[in-house]
Amino acid sequence: MNINDVKKIAVIGSGAMGHGIAQVCASAGYSVHMTDIKQEFLDTAMKKVAESLTFLVGKGKITQEAMNAILANNLKTTLDVKEAVSGAQIVIEAVPEVMDLKKSVFKNLSGIAAQDAILATNTSTMSVSEIGSVVSNPSRFIGMHFFNPVTIMKLVEIIYGDKTSDDAVELLCEVSKKCGKIPVKVLKDRPGFIVNRINAPNQALLSAILDEGKMQPDELDCVMKKMGIKMAPFETADFVGLDVFTHILDYYAQTLSPQYKPGKFLTDKVAKNELGQKSGKGIYDWSSGKAAIDSSKETTDITPLHLLSVQINEAVKVFKEGIATSVEDIDSAVKFGMNAFAGPFTLASGMQPEQLTGALDYLADRFSLDILRPEPEITDGSFKTIGR
Repeated sequence: MNINDVKKIAVIGSGAMGHGIAQVCASAGYSVHMTDIKQEFLDTAMKKVAESLTFLVGKGKITQEAMNAILANNLKTTLDVKEAVSGAQIVIEAVPEVMDLKKSVFKNLSGIAAQDAILATNTSTMSVSEIGSVVSNPSRFIGMHFFNPVTIMKLVEIIYGDKTSDDAVELLCEVSKKCGKIPVKVLKDRPGFIVNRINAPNQALLSAILDEGKMQPDELDCVMKKMGIKMAPFETADFVGLDVFTHILDYYAQTLSPQYKPGKFLTDKVAKNELGQKSGKGIYDWSSGKAAIDSSKETTDITPLHLLSVQINEAVKVFKEGIATSVEDIDSAVKFGMNAFAGPFTLASGMQPEQLTGALDYLADRFSLDILRPEPEITDGSFKTIGR
């Protein structure tokens, strides 16, 4: 199968990720059939797609005629999964991050989709290989991780499972480009893939800071915002949801290191249903619709340099583990997946080994987190030339 053979794409699940994926695929000219378990879910999804397209019309990004064509011709909804996948060359799953649920979905899809249809999971952290273990002809099973919000973020991680074919990867890279995205290949099915893996140690650090209690979250977030970061670290945790944040740390604790285990502050917040934006209260109060961050607070204790050092160190690990094709791909993934100014290797080029080593050892000692210890390439300075 080549790019010209792809005419129809089925999207399983119509939540924030699902309807975003459906919108970008339909906008690229594909016939998209989106399905879910309740009509109300599909109705809500289509309303959000219409609102998103209306916004793009208002910004002059697309014409009203193009919007009308997308909604009338390119994007359909159905409660019948068989109808959705019938004749589809690509099926993309976007259901909640529950392993048993994803396996159940793909076990069913494996029997009703065309035998040569590519089956893709939009999982952000879970093992692609494990999800795909229930699929017949697993060479066609693949990870296709879009970033939220799908209509804005450019990155798509295209992830190899243990039996994924090169042809499937190349095809989804081409489809991603046609949808206006920047695909980056993930060569090994490792927890967090590239972007979330590089961010993972900082998530553990944030949990440790909260448990230590010496520094208020506002103090670090204010510094980050003054540097031009639109959504600061603790604010982001609240926005994502502390239940989701904690679930991710639990997963990393099981798959990467026990040191990722979420701390008492976070687990207590989840137990009290103080989950962040969606519950109105989390690390911050969200009753006004946004995080109530005290802008008068600022710290010199833990700085953006510390957070950047952690990212650079983990990026070195990711490259050494062979998860990405190149340091350039790692930089692209972080830049476009996190809406960052530049990737970790680009930013590291102007830094000295002593800066990074000092920052990492300080954090590792203070919070008893050996996962933050500098890699040998950080200490000896070869991080500047690694992979080049």
